[in-house]
Amino acid sequence: MSRDRHPEKSGNTRYEKTEEWEFIESITHLENWGNKASQFAKDELPVGTKCQVKLDCQSEEIDQYDRLLAKIRYDRDANGTMDTVWNELALKKGYARVYAASMSNTDEYLGHQESARANGNGVWGGADGSASEWRNNDVAQTFHPHTSSIKTTNGQVADSRVPVWTEPEAVQENTGSGTIDYSSGNIPIVGVDETNNLAYFGGVPINESWESDSDALEHFVFVTNLIDYLNNSTDPSGPVLVDGGHHTFNQDNAISGEDVAYYQRYLEGVGIELHSINSYGDSTGYSLSEARALIASSSPDAWTSSEINEVNTFISNGGAVILMGSGSESASERATLDDLAAGVGTDLRLNYDDVRDDTNNVGNRKLLKTANLNTTDFSLWSAYGSSSGGGTDESVIEFGTVNQYPHSTLNDEYVDVTNTGSADQDMTGWTLGNADGDTYSLPDNFTLTAGGTVRVHTGSGTDTTTDGDLYWGASMFQWDNDSDTASLYDDTGTLVRDVSWSLEDVIIPAIDAANEWVDFKNVSADSVDMTGWIVEDEAGNTYTFPSGFNLASDNTVRLHSGSGSDTTTDLYWGRSSSVWNNDGDTTYLYDANGNLVQKRTYPAPYSVSVTDMSLDGSTLNDEWVDVKNDGSSLLDMSGFTLEDSAGYTYSFPDSFTLSTGDTVRVHTGSGTDTITDLYWGRGSGVWNNDGDTAYVYDDNEVLAEKQASSNLGSSCGSKICVGQISEDGSTLNDEWVEFDNTGSSDQDMTDWSVEDSAGHHYDFPNNYTLTSGGTVRLHTGSGTDSSTDGDLYWSSGSAIWNNSGDTVYLYDSSGNLHTEKSY
Repeated sequence: MSRDRHPEKSGNTRYEKTEEWEFIESITHLENWGNKASQFAKDELPVGTKCQVKLDCQSEEIDQYDRLLAKIRYDRDANGTMDTVWNELALKKGYARVYAASMSNTDEYLGHQESARANGNGVWGGADGSASEWRNNDVAQTFHPHTSSIKTTNGQVADSRVPVWTEPEAVQENTGSGTIDYSSGNIPIVGVDETNNLAYFGGVPINESWESDSDALEHFVFVTNLIDYLNNSTDPSGPVLVDGGHHTFNQDNAISGEDVAYYQRYLEGVGIELHSINSYGDSTGYSLSEARALIASSSPDAWTSSEINEVNTFISNGGAVILMGSGSESASERATLDDLAAGVGTDLRLNYDDVRDDTNNVGNRKLLKTANLNTTDFSLWSAYGSSSGGGTDESVIEFGTVNQYPHSTLNDEYVDVTNTGSADQDMTGWTLGNADGDTYSLPDNFTLTAGGTVRVHTGSGTDTTTDGDLYWGASMFQWDNDSDTASLYDDTGTLVRDVSWSLEDVIIPAIDAANEWVDFKNVSADSVDMTGWIVEDEAGNTYTFPSGFNLASDNTVRLHSGSGSDTTTDLYWGRSSSVWNNDGDTTYLYDANGNLVQKRTYPAPYSVSVTDMSLDGSTLNDEWVDVKNDGSSLLDMSGFTLEDSAGYTYSFPDSFTLSTGDTVRVHTGSGTDTITDLYWGRGSGVWNNDGDTAYVYDDNEVLAEKQASSNLGSSCGSKICVGQISEDGSTLNDEWVEFDNTGSSDQDMTDWSVEDSAGHHYDFPNNYTLTSGGTVRLHTGSGTDSSTDGDLYWSSGSAIWNNSGDTVYLYDSSGNLHTEKSY
């Protein structure tokens, strides 16, 4: 009982068609998610749950498998109203796809499905935006089931307008007084009106009902070449849309988007998407303005004048229209399609006949095949994308998946670029950039083939020469999780495509597992409508924000697990049992489209420390604070802030990450950010020379570290202080200790020395100078010494500094202990 379709669970996969699931080719993947969807339904609607089963007045009630098509409503939030639609929730979570029938809000639900697929939610994690090329061969024969012939309002169709005729053995049956007679020649079963970017088929060759009869024929290639032939653009792009809003679903010889699974998979294999469209000229679902073609078939419902106006606008803008009639539909259903043809100004019509062929068929005289192709007037007969096919032989570059969410490695962040056109594209000199102006230049001689996809990873790796994988080679994440734009430019610097995303800025500043509540704070400048937003824990328990709930700027709302009366400051889950695990859990916050807005894990999954500070440098960039990742995994510091005691605040750059054990130095002045040095951009000093405290807050405004300068090396009370220490390097030169000159004058370090607790001894080189505000790093291994600041080398053959703890002793030229630091 559903208006969506979830994957079949184990034991029922024989009923599954992978082709119905956009860009998913693994039956095992669908089976796995079918089991998860079944469990999700059981968890959401356990036995005894009070539900409302509602039919849609615009929709079919029963499908071809005798299943009731309905929406299930229930009181998920325990607020006394049946305001949750299970079907819609399953779509947003990625447990189902839209059953593309004629229900009133199909396009709205298609929007939810598209968001789920774009974000890789649920089952859509197995859809990478590409599919194997399939049945894309040169056209030898085409398929035409239950077809009528085509005529014009003035009589026969001119041969120059007919790409396909029947074989000579075919005959016209069930004729009438208005039938145009073709007995003296070939019978046209497809007509073309190039002026109106339109073709009229007498039958529906892409209906999946005839797949097993027609899978050896090339009608898919022919239809697709014809679409691009008719599209009045030098580079046809966008999806093919199939009308489903006129009760064509589950009709024997008509189609909705639900009835063309195999043609959909063929299109995906050549880099084109297919979707359903039920309403025209509104903001839901897919739009004609973004499509390359509209396919419509005979229907019980007439097209409205406003719908016909939308189609006319689509044609005026260069879109292609494919009408597919039938000799087996009722006279009224055939008439609705002819009325649409008249409304868009074409002279093509369905003839009053049924065309049959006892010789040239696929087992039934109503299921015609023909090799009688017009190769004189049309070049539609090569595999799609080849130079003699019906396409424009142009490359069309589109963005696919953008995977910008927080990841553990740089190469898990990527952007997919797809060539949906019919020609290969040399991308030498092309660039990909983000909103901050960071750019990546695609390699010389890199080719993106027709139908191919390349994944541009942020990190490093080995580039492929065609399609496949490319690597930015960046040392930091490039795509902002919350808001960014990916822009692709050609070799002339012209913008080819861009794609943007933006999420509301709501954080999770506090969680109290013992008292069972979570706070959400709006830190953006505007009010946020949180209608339909979802809170989830690690166990999958979910809460949906009530309709009309708005969170004002800088305001906080507390979500309690129990029951109560909702207000602007307090909301109630209505649970009879606890949600938040006292030993640790994660709070996930999703917007109404299923996008992850924020998450918070407790205990904190990270560990950061302030390891060193320089309060009084001779320049602003000699004033700095070192922040170290003490955790066991890569730390995304997007949204983290650094503050002093006076409240001056520095925000770490979007997508800045710190590897395990690494340290970044935040300078007060200006400069170019790197993975080791960041710049506040201040025009005056921040840190108090007499002592200060550094505070680090995470992206939920939770205090992550607090460190007083009096506890650190650069405030050691001596001129030369022990600074940062790296005691556990993978090589001897990765083990080191730094010394900082915090004084106002340079220091000649001749005869100064360093020792550890075990008595290992190092002497500074003669005439070596550590300048005022300068730092020297003393490596354990061998190398070339600097003469001032920079790097010095102990030249030890084994490690010096004990990983489990040690003390650095610094002695002056007289052998007196100048300073020490333990760790």
